Amino acid sequence: MVLLSSPLLIKRISYLILVAFVSNVVILYINSSQAYWLLWTALLLSLITMGDSFKRRLIMIVITGFASAFMSFAAGCLVSLPILLALFLFIITVVCIVISQRYPEYFLQALIVNLFVIISGGIAMPLVAYAEIFILMSIGIAIAALLQILFYPYFIRNELQSYAVISLRHLKKLNKEIFACFLEPEYSDNIYLYERRLHVQKSQFLHALSRLREVIQLVETKLNEKETAAHELLLSSLDLLYENMLDYSQLRRRVTDYATFSLCSQELTKISNEIDKSIDAVIAHVLSKKYYANIQSLNQSINLLDNNYNNVLRIAAREPLVFLLFIDSLNAFGKKLEDLYSHPFPSTNSLS
Repeated sequence: MVLLSSPLLIKRISYLILVAFVSNVVILYINSSQAYWLLWTALLLSLITMGDSFKRRLIMIVITGFASAFMSFAAGCLVSLPILLALFLFIITVVCIVISQRYPEYFLQALIVNLFVIISGGIAMPLVAYAEIFILMSIGIAIAALLQILFYPYFIRNELQSYAVISLRHLKKLNKEIFACFLEPEYSDNIYLYERRLHVQKSQFLHALSRLREVIQLVETKLNEKETAAHELLLSSLDLLYENMLDYSQLRRRVTDYATFSLCSQELTKISNEIDKSIDAVIAHVLSKKYYANIQSLNQSINLLDNNYNNVLRIAAREPLVFLLFIDSLNAFGKKLEDLYSHPFPSTNSLS
């Protein structure tokens, strides 16, 4: 997950630095040639950001850590039995692949478990050494879990803000891919490539929005009526923005002569840039930054396209009506974006 919220980014960097520092300090006081297992465990587990609440994230770190430790110990016990070891590694690898394919959000956890099992299975050592590795990994788990306390203050607030910003950033990327279909001449010859890019951006936005909805549902019972309404407004606004975007993206399918786009390329380029600026303004609004971008500039750009339609496209375009539908969709998108910018971002002052 991309960290876009400043408080969350600061916490994340501080957490990684502290995990590395504490792990190395503990290693200095441990007289063991296998102490690096502690550092590997703590650092890899510190990469886990899965969990909608502080408690769930701790549980995820502990489960992943001890699954890695137990599986590594089991692989070490089978080192002297190559056939059983190979079968064990094969089973663990297949299970991890299946989990990561069916549940992509658990890819990192499955990778960590599989990585430790493969490494431990490739080292021939006495059984007591593997028991020592298990203890060292347990210490690494404790370090990664205990230092999660840095995320406890305003955990939900930071998560809400982060996923809201991530959703908007994916909308911005989706908009760029949509207008690339209008403005780049190569689209007609590489339709699959451009459609694939659109599909990827749509999937990423829907995933971020789904995570945002999960976080809101998690805390809904603790919010008052005003806060609940504000969060519902945020979700509905993001849904409508996405629907409007999909609506005006249909222009690429409705126009049969792609040369028509050259008649309004300047207007389309300006609209694309203004949409990006408007989304940046909403993101700054979500992050409570002092950003005074003029969202009305988007309306002015749409009016320029409307003038072009009345003077040129209505006469020269093979399907002039589709551009009128496109302009209506853009107006609806701009209005919803302005509404989102004018409303305060929902706060969760009563939650940590």
